[in-house]
Amino acid sequence: MKYVFKDLSDIKRRLNKSNFALLLDFDLTLSPLAKNPTKAILPEDTRILIKKLSKYIHIAVITGRTINDIKKRIKLNNITYVGNHGLEYEVGGVVRSTRLSTGSQKGLKNIKKKFLDIKRKYSGVFVEDKKLTLALHYRLLLPQDKSAFVANIKKIQTEIKNCGLRKILYKKTLEVRPKAKENKGTASLFILKEFNNPKQVIYIGDGKTDEDAFHVLPQDITIRVGKSKHSFAKYYVRNTKEVKKFLVWLLSTLNH
Repeated sequence: MKYVFKDLSDIKRRLNKSNFALLLDFDLTLSPLAKNPTKAILPEDTRILIKKLSKYIHIAVITGRTINDIKKRIKLNNITYVGNHGLEYEVGGVVRSTRLSTGSQKGLKNIKKKFLDIKRKYSGVFVEDKKLTLALHYRLLLPQDKSAFVANIKKIQTEIKNCGLRKILYKKTLEVRPKAKENKGTASLFILKEFNNPKQVIYIGDGKTDEDAFHVLPQDITIRVGKSKHSFAKYYVRNTKEVKKFLVWLLSTLNH
């Protein structure tokens, strides 16, 4: 995994030879860490940057948030939105969602009750119902509650499995999803077809679910926020500030 700013000349050479698309995650990629996910914002200078870039290239934001949520935060009409880690997307103003099985619907309903029980027990816990997925956020959990909370989480993870659902545990969030084929990788490939199959793709993301996209884009410019030995991404940046720095460089490259 290379530090992206040490390989800009090669990246520029690759981009100059072909049309390309830009695919972006939101949380901890475009938006700094928010302990409460409802407080996450897109910095105004980043919004302006994306708007300027969208005049030159196709852009899609591929996030774990719902389409409605992410559109309210980004507030740009000329980009494509993919929500719920690929389970829903908007193309041409029309939102399409994966249809969940009856079993998945029942399972999510059951786990939501368990999550709400935990929320009532512990201060600093937030439940996010995204209809197609669920998330339990605990960045604000009180330190004295940690051991009891962890015991509860272990129990719930077993119930998630028994309900035929998938779990993703990362960055003090427990995400619950149906066992559907759709993910950020399948979503990326679908969106790229909508973009008429650009010859080069830049994908920037930070989380476990972004690895699905990194994996299906082996010939493209994949950038992880945060260095990792176990990532499919070719490059890394250190934080959201460096994501913005890279986007500034990208815009300057397109302007010349």
